[in-house]
Amino acid sequence: MIQLNRVSKSYNGLPVINRLSLTVEPGEMVGLVGPSGAGKTTLLRLIAGLIQPDAGTIRVASSRLSYVFQEARLLPWRSAAANVAVALRANGADRQTSHMLAQDWLRQVGLAGFDHYYPAQLSGGMQQRVALARAFAVQPDILLLDEPFSHLDDGNKQELLAILRQLIESTNVTVMYVTHTIAELDGLASRILPLKSCGTLPPPARR
Repeated sequence: MIQLNRVSKSYNGLPVINRLSLTVEPGEMVGLVGPSGAGKTTLLRLIAGLIQPDAGTIRVASSRLSYVFQEARLLPWRSAAANVAVALRANGADRQTSHMLAQDWLRQVGLAGFDHYYPAQLSGGMQQRVALARAFAVQPDILLLDEPFSHLDDGNKQELLAILRQLIESTNVTVMYVTHTIAELDGLASRILPLKSCGTLPPPARR
């Protein structure tokens, strides 16, 4: 589903990703663990096509891709349901179908009854639930998660990890999950890769 071959990326002459090769199979859930500055976010941005590599090749088997950032990045002038629906409309769904599906996905992330709430009325954990609903609503083949729960307290984090696990199991999406906390990947990732400084990978650790 995702293949990187000797990919490198530098910023202002400083190497961030260095000749990295990686293959992710369809339906696999890969966890990337590493300290700040190891190139984790850069790697996801390369896979998403948001930036281009300086060298090497990247092949992604599907254009149906969702990206969940550290912040929910919701549109503040739209309700929770409308934030989910806007992604569905962008993928060709009509207004009525988008609204119906948005409500259903909000229910699946534990936000039934909050469809008319605006982001400012929601807690950080609730906003991130909306972001998850928006990501899954478009039925992606690939899901990229960039430390999506790093700013949440442990209770919220565990609840969202449980929801994420259920959604992944029910959709068979291919996932790359970036974190600096390996415990978040327990029982979730099929493979965990420790990303070292300058974006290099040792032989993968299986779990």
